[in-house]
Amino acid sequence: MNVGVFAALYFVVVFGTGMLGIIAPWVMFLGYGLGILLNGIVIALYVSRTPKFGALALIGLVNGLLFWATGHPWFTPILAPLLGLAGDAILAARRRDGLSAKRFPLAYAVMSLWYMVPLLPIVLDPAGYWTYVDETMGADYSRRMQELFQGWVLPAWAVAVFILGLLGGLLGVRATRRHFERSGLA
Repeated sequence: MNVGVFAALYFVVVFGTGMLGIIAPWVMFLGYGLGILLNGIVIALYVSRTPKFGALALIGLVNGLLFWATGHPWFTPILAPLLGLAGDAILAARRRDGLSAKRFPLAYAVMSLWYMVPLLPIVLDPAGYWTYVDETMGADYSRRMQELFQGWVLPAWAVAVFILGLLGGLLGVRATRRHFERSGLA
């Protein structure tokens, strides 16, 4: 039950903040950055309520399937749970001593790297990707996005996602300890 509830919360935050990208291509980075930070709280509470190995992989699988169903690449439901599994491996030593302020931010940052997956077609199939953006968002949006996505943008965004994941993880630990543990929710 926790998986379904928290996967839905996670999806709503990611999708809702990602929709800011409709405004302009560069705004997508702000929206996703905000989503990564906010979901640090969601995932920290989820991990504290579901202290089982594989919990992050399940969130990755459910959300990977949801994002694939909404038009993202077919490999999203494969890579998202694998990154979640890597996060689970980082958390494995933490299971006995509660939500670890040291391990959780790193695990969440690794899991958050799935944000790169929808952008991989820019490298793997650029013609197909830009045709898709052209058809779904319009030629002007596609042109502005192509101008934005220079060779350095994806590696820089990967580093930013990781750093935002660390910050979101720290925020999640702090919020969980400050608000959810005191109220008995964590």
